[in-house]
Amino acid sequence: MFKSVRYLFTGVLLWMAGVVSASQELQIAVPATGETLDVTIYTSEDEVKQRLVWLTNQYGNFRGENTLAHALSRRGVEVWQVDILDSLFLTREDDDVRGLSGANVAALIAAAAAVDEIPLAIAGVDRMAVPILRGVRLWQKEAADVNRLAGSILLFPNLYRGTPVAGEDPEFLGIVHATNQPVMILQPQRGVYANRLYTLRDALETAGSPVFSQNLPGVADYFFVEIAEERPDSLEYIYEVTNSAADAEAFMQLPDQIVQAVDLLANTPRSDQVLDIDPRLTTTIARQTGLVEVEPRPAPDFNLPGIDEVYYGLDDGFEGVRLVNFWATWCPACVEELPSMERLSQSFEDDLRMYGIAYQQSAAHLRDFLEDYDVTFPIPVDYDGAVAKEYGAFAFPTSFLVDHNGMIRYSVNAGIIWDTPEIMQIVQDLVDEVPE
Repeated sequence: MFKSVRYLFTGVLLWMAGVVSASQELQIAVPATGETLDVTIYTSEDEVKQRLVWLTNQYGNFRGENTLAHALSRRGVEVWQVDILDSLFLTREDDDVRGLSGANVAALIAAAAAVDEIPLAIAGVDRMAVPILRGVRLWQKEAADVNRLAGSILLFPNLYRGTPVAGEDPEFLGIVHATNQPVMILQPQRGVYANRLYTLRDALETAGSPVFSQNLPGVADYFFVEIAEERPDSLEYIYEVTNSAADAEAFMQLPDQIVQAVDLLANTPRSDQVLDIDPRLTTTIARQTGLVEVEPRPAPDFNLPGIDEVYYGLDDGFEGVRLVNFWATWCPACVEELPSMERLSQSFEDDLRMYGIAYQQSAAHLRDFLEDYDVTFPIPVDYDGAVAKEYGAFAFPTSFLVDHNGMIRYSVNAGIIWDTPEIMQIVQDLVDEVPE
């Protein structure tokens, strides 16, 4: 099904004959669909020891990924970089990524595997993990030798059906329970899904997948993608174009971590059995767009230091309504809603207490960042993400409205405008309730 592959550029034929340069362009026709994928190949004149198919991230920012591809090529890794969404003329919406069947990815794997016998892996970030695992499974169906693909390298993978109502447990897409090939997860310590890593590992291992994971300390998701300027020749000056020293240090280590991951996966036993996918877990969940009334449940208390060096908790003797908000400075929607949160806070000065709990960020960074914002409500810091996990915060921003009795009554897992008449009325109704 995926064995017939057309190479459409003469330059690629020269490359396959041994004439190489820093990068080559390749087009792959997908027999199953008639579609064509545009591939950029990063290679070097030195011996190629590994091959890596890399799916460009959902948002199409290439500078960091290009820099990583060059760094890998200098280490003997030939990188096949593909922006599937661009090739297929799809939007960069979440549902378009989750809707990819994986047939295109299977064709990519087949093409890369057909070149020679060097270790081969496939990698990507965030939601691109979905078409990667689907593609691996489809390739597995047709493969004469499943050992030809070392496995998948997933950076901060998002393999969920979508974002549930805030506070509810998310569900994995069916491909998670139908994956039994080797997987390496590289998880940023400050990433959105860091506290859910072991849940994902358990699900994959239950399906029979050999799973390895590595923590990337001090960094958040997309740390290596969003750089100011591409560095094709060396990582020596990467500190100048990244957001922080931690980002730069993690970027410097990432190429070697990927090389080591390919070797580890290549030497891992795997199954040749293809698992079925539960059709009930193939559909996606629409993300909520406003406050949702939820089944009341007790709001977890906390004791967190604020950026003003004062400790804050929910059960501090205040008998009014409370808004518990989880946010981060790297989250545009979080930042966008700050002014309306402040206006809401001022409108209910005596009856509403607001906590803007910052997720895994330093107090010094938060103080500098908030100099440009007129925020008077407390900013506690959830350094290890434990409070966010206890509340069930899945995406950012996530907020919970808590009544007089300490019960969560409403939640939202998106950025909203907090001082609209509708939301002001919800808050007023909670204020007017008589405490039990």
